[in-house]
Amino acid sequence: MKKEKMILVPAAFLMTAMLAFPVMASEKIEEVTIDISAVLTDSDNLEVEAEVSDDGCYVDEVTVTNTPSGDWNDSTKPKVKVTLGAESGYTFSTGLGRSDVYLGNDDQTVTSVSRSTSKLSVYVTLPKIEDIDTDYDSDDDLEVYDLFWDDSYGGVACWEGSDSAKKYQVRLYRDGSAVGSTYTTTNDYYNFCGSFTKSGSYTFKVKAIRGNNETSWQESDSKDVNSSEASAIYANRTAAANYYGSGSSGSNNQTSSSSSSTADGAWLRDGNGWWWCNPDKTYPVANWKLINNVWYYFNQSGYMTENQWVMNNNRWYYCGVSGAMVKSQWVQTNGTWYYCGADGAMLTSQMIGGRYYVDKNGVWVQ
Repeated sequence: MKKEKMILVPAAFLMTAMLAFPVMASEKIEEVTIDISAVLTDSDNLEVEAEVSDDGCYVDEVTVTNTPSGDWNDSTKPKVKVTLGAESGYTFSTGLGRSDVYLGNDDQTVTSVSRSTSKLSVYVTLPKIEDIDTDYDSDDDLEVYDLFWDDSYGGVACWEGSDSAKKYQVRLYRDGSAVGSTYTTTNDYYNFCGSFTKSGSYTFKVKAIRGNNETSWQESDSKDVNSSEASAIYANRTAAANYYGSGSSGSNNQTSSSSSSTADGAWLRDGNGWWWCNPDKTYPVANWKLINNVWYYFNQSGYMTENQWVMNNNRWYYCGVSGAMVKSQWVQTNGTWYYCGADGAMLTSQMIGGRYYVDKNGVWVQ
């Protein structure tokens, strides 16, 4: 039988052979170039992508670090964290700093860098939201329509706008000349009562804006007032500011019939209008309801009354544009001025503020 021979190799020889073949060192990444693109979607989401053009590394993760809980503010600059990973055989140089990171967009700024041998985190500040591209190319989604004056106060400009509008710009005109500045608002109304300082033909113009897109100016119908009517609208400036400026449904009002002053329940809406659902699933009908300290009247079908006079205990009350009963202010309906007192009831046969007289029908005698 043939025997195998075993060859013994001295350990010293093996060690010498191993030292003759050193392990290959990793290639150092000394700088990186990152292209970051950002798009604001119609639903106000910011979508950010990043690409790296250098060998030896890849984009591992892109995160927006200051995403708001609601919509983006136009003046906010988004902050982005781009995490790069090193491929096999590469490591990030320990000397790689902020000045070694290049961006494909001059409007973007590297604010800081952190690293390990295999990961590089780059923190970048993008341009303001208003300067970031949107995912639609035209203003077809933007719209302003149904411009009107809120007759509850006389000098509040109102309009309807599309959901894609980020903000509006609005201007007031008297006899064709601009009054004051161009104002910017995120609401679909603007209180101009304090600008009704003299007689004239008043109009307002409004346009919708979203990023770099905007509509053309839309103009309202004219509101012609004499000096006395202008004074009455001007007198409503504080009440209108309290109503619209606070975001409230209306003023604190009082009348003779209601069962609760709490907001237990919920507002519901269908094709016919708004109605109030009580906790027990019932709803008010042909009656007043105090909700969050604001009085509303619900008609025979249970729907909230808007922009209408309501007779209650032989006294007239007015429910404004949002259904809230108004008080301590002038109301104009069908071109005629009336005054609702502190309890919301229309006043008759008396002087208002020592200057204006309303007759037995509540009509202001000019």
